[in-house]
Formats: sequence, structure tokens, C-alpha cells
Amino acid sequence: MAAAKAYSLLCKKENAHEDPIYCCAWTKIMPTGDSNEKAKDYIVTAGLDGISKVWEIKNNKLELLHVLKGHSMAIVSVAISPDGYTLATTSLDSILIIWELSTGNKVHEIETGSIDTWKVAFSPDGTKVVSSTHTGKLIIYDVVKKNVIKVLDTRAKFALCVSWSKDSKYIASGTVDGNICIFDETQGKLIHTVEAHTKDVRSIEFSPNSKLVVTASNDGFVKLFNVASGDLQGSLELKTWVLHVGFSPDGACIAAGTGDGEVVIASTSGLKILKTFQDHSHIVWGVQFNSSSEKVVSVSKDKSINIYECPKLQTNKK
Repeated sequence: MAAAKAYSLLCKKENAHEDPIYCCAWTKIMPTGDSNEKAKDYIVTAGLDGISKVWEIKNNKLELLHVLKGHSMAIVSVAISPDGYTLATTSLDSILIIWELSTGNKVHEIETGSIDTWKVAFSPDGTKVVSSTHTGKLIIYDVVKKNVIKVLDTRAKFALCVSWSKDSKYIASGTVDGNICIFDETQGKLIHTVEAHTKDVRSIEFSPNSKLVVTASNDGFVKLFNVASGDLQGSLELKTWVLHVGFSPDGACIAAGTGDGEVVIASTSGLKILKTFQDHSHIVWGVQFNSSSEKVVSVSKDKSINIYECPKLQTNKK
């Protein structure tokens, strides 16, 4: 009988970049055609050095596969299409770049003009991306045609984060004034503006079933809101800046990165803390679960990448 999995640090890659790492993404690419080929796990990291790195995970170790150079300033966001094949990166240089993840080839650049791109997220079908901006507007681009499809206005000074629901219906953003804005994507209509936090909303993400959003803020709170009503569903105080938060793909847990270098794992139900990892020496800027909801990657100002084992919750137990 296999031993039960326990919360643990599986891998620590120190000095993974020459400068602080601001963002990360984890994907699994399934084989096509040849049934003997195994699915491959990839992690993408990027940050102050303006470089994106693609890592393949083998036996809980990170092997550098590609170094992607194309931005002239710090990269603030990376996003991977749902099928795992396409990568989008945004930078302080106001350029959004689309890459082929498996080869590391640049597909094309999307010039955003005078509009500064900030965080980016893919549509569920992978054909579009939405970018938050310093103007408070959310810009939806066609990934292939490179044109602007739609503009959504949060009416805030700065939209710090953005997420696209898995059912394609909604786009949500967190703003510098502590509000979250939820849009009906098809109609381009703002349906909720919620006074969610007392300080900047740093991160927002839809649950896998698209019924909830989780938010993280400089006010030290992680909060859950109902998408349909905008009502608060739960709150967790971490007493320090919370820079990033995300759901596990099974929806049972959330992971959060904090200003004091912690990676916090909590249950979605009740927002009960399950584990706090303290293996970073500085701010944790990015966290994400893998596709099986059993591992988490984190990146930090300390220039390291950590991978953690996080046992799946037995949701059938009380």
C-alpha cells in the first residue's frame, strides 16, 4: 500500500532568474497521435529581468527548456492557453507577446500603443486574451488577428488583475481602489462592482465551476465572492500583503502567496488554513496548482522557484 502523501517541499530551484520572479504558470500538455508519448508538465516563470523561462518537470526536478527573449522591460504577467500550447506575456514595455510554448518560438507581438498592459488571461477557447491596464480598462484581443475585440471599463484608475471564467461568461478584475468588477463578457456589461477590500486587489481568479471568485489584497485578506450575486462568501485574514491567489483545478483548495514569503494552502469551504509553507526568504509574487490539484509552484522576490506536495482534500469526508 502506497504511503499517504504529506505536505512537503519537493523541489527548490534557487537563482532561477538573475532578478526577482514576478509570475508563474503551470500547464500539462497531453500527447497527440503517438499513444506511447507521455503527457508533459511545464512551468513558465518571468520577472524583473524581462526574460521568460520554460521549465519541464521531470521526477520533481526542473529542467530548463527555453529562454524566451523579446521584452525590453520587466514582465509582469504570464498566461498559458487551456490546451497548453500557447503562452502570452505582458511587460512594462507595453507589448503583449504570443509564444508557442513547446518550441519557445515567438508567434507575434501585439502592440498596445500608449496603453500599458498589466495582467493577462486567456479565454477558455484560447482564441482571445484579456489584459488589465493602468487606465482601468480591460482590453480583449484576438490572439490570431492581433486586433482589439472589445474594451470593458472598470471605471477605476488602475485594474491590477484579471480573470476569465471557465464557462466563458464572465470576466472579473480587481482594482487599485479595493473594488472588484464582474462583467458579462458577451454583453460587455458591468454587472457587479463590489467594495471588496480596503486596499489594492492584487489577484483575482474564478473557481473551476465559475460560481465563485477568490481575491487577494494588500489589506491582508483573501476573500471569496459569489459571481451571480456579488455577495461575500468567506474571508481569511493573513495579516500581511497577499500578492497572489488561485484555486486548485478540483476547486477544493486555494493557494496564496504573501508579502512575508509564505505560501498558504486553505480549503475553499470555510477558508480553513491547511498548511503554511515558509521556504521563501522574500515576497511570494506567484502561486499555482498543477492540473491534478496535488502540487503547487511558487515564485518569489528571492529569485527561487519552489514546488510543493499538497495532498488532495478528501471531500467525501466530514
